[in-house]
Amino acid sequence: MKKILSMLLSMTMLCSLAACGGETPSDEEKSPAASADTAEQSAELSSENAVESEGASDGAEQEEAAGENRDTLIAYFSWSGNTEQMAQMIQTATGGVLFEIEPATPYTDEYDTLLDVAQQEQADDARPALASEVDNWDSYDVVFVGYPDWWGDAPMLIYSFLEAYDWEGKTLVPFCTSGGSGFGRSLDKLPDSAPEAVIAEGLHVSGNRVGGAEEEVASWINGLNLT
Repeated sequence: MKKILSMLLSMTMLCSLAACGGETPSDEEKSPAASADTAEQSAELSSENAVESEGASDGAEQEEAAGENRDTLIAYFSWSGNTEQMAQMIQTATGGVLFEIEPATPYTDEYDTLLDVAQQEQADDARPALASEVDNWDSYDVVFVGYPDWWGDAPMLIYSFLEAYDWEGKTLVPFCTSGGSGFGRSLDKLPDSAPEAVIAEGLHVSGNRVGGAEEEVASWINGLNLT
């Protein structure tokens, strides 16, 4: 009887061992291959998301560019910074493209010397050379032209700028800053340098008021009915 029991016990142990030997590998044992597949899928997904994000960013940039008013140019010459500040206000109100009018030979930073240079240029009816030109001039319908008042007139550089381009079919909108003398003689002279332009009502702002002139500038532009 003991022998029979021993034999049965041995057979039971052998069956148990055979069953253990045939177990399916656990999930943890599968994980290296599964992790590789998952990592590859994650990489693909990350790449797709990156492309989508880049596309969204490009779209935002295109939307911002589309928001610019490509029919309007804001050209300005500024020595002290006042006219530049006013030009930036106009850009904010219109969405136009800024262009800085610069002389090929920069003006002096010394105020008293500048006064002498400006006066001499007027006496000579000079046309100082320009440092650069406007790209895509023909694409602009409205051109704001800004300058400081020097000795009761626009700097001669402004006439160089006006006479460098064809103004047919364009609206010229002057703006000016000064210590208080307004546009001086410049409004009467603009038609000679831009003979085919339609000249709209300009705006003069005293230099000491430019910093708070946003509402005045916006109101002026709204009244021009340019659109």
